[in-house]
Amino acid sequence: MIESTQILPEGKSAEQLTGHPGDSGFRSREDVQVKAKLRIPVTIVILLLNIAGMVYEYTQGQRLILYRYGMYQGALADGEYVRLIASGFLHFDIYHLASNMFCLVMYGMSLESRIGSAKYGVIYLIGLLGSGLLVNFAGGDYALHAGASGAIWALMTATLIYNLRNDINPAYALRGIIVNLLYSFSAGVSWQGHIGGGIAGAIGAAILCISRDQEKLYE
Repeated sequence: MIESTQILPEGKSAEQLTGHPGDSGFRSREDVQVKAKLRIPVTIVILLLNIAGMVYEYTQGQRLILYRYGMYQGALADGEYVRLIASGFLHFDIYHLASNMFCLVMYGMSLESRIGSAKYGVIYLIGLLGSGLLVNFAGGDYALHAGASGAIWALMTATLIYNLRNDINPAYALRGIIVNLLYSFSAGVSWQGHIGGGIAGAIGAAILCISRDQEKLYE
């Protein structure tokens, strides 16, 4: 929303209306655009947090950090609640991190621009939790799970829900989900984290991502 021009009521000064001497209370189009440009997308913040997680692993001992914060079956019963979130910002190697961050930017930037940063951030968090919860109950004995892919799966399914609700061709989103679903059952890949995040993201999007026509009704 850009406020560029307003008309003062007759006989009223800007100071009287704003209560602040010397403050006109108006913002130019340029001021608003500068502020908009300075706003950092949540996707970029998440990317930087994941990079910071990898740096933390390498500086503190990767194996130690993964064992300390990675997710495993039964972690919640052991009181290891922090693993639900922390495991989503850790990765097993640079390739694991790079591939996830590529997918994060590819799906995340597009979805965030469509639904807004607040809803986007909530869906990402829901995906993290859903991913960790399924691992907690079905992660497999002696298996350690980590990575952002569960939350990224939430972005993928949320994109599909958004497209369906707004009459956008869902083929691209659906194709990505199918390809990644097949990959999820490869050796060494956490299908539990992927499926858990995907289901959680779809549920979150079904609640949060109303159609653009419905949005206009609330404006």
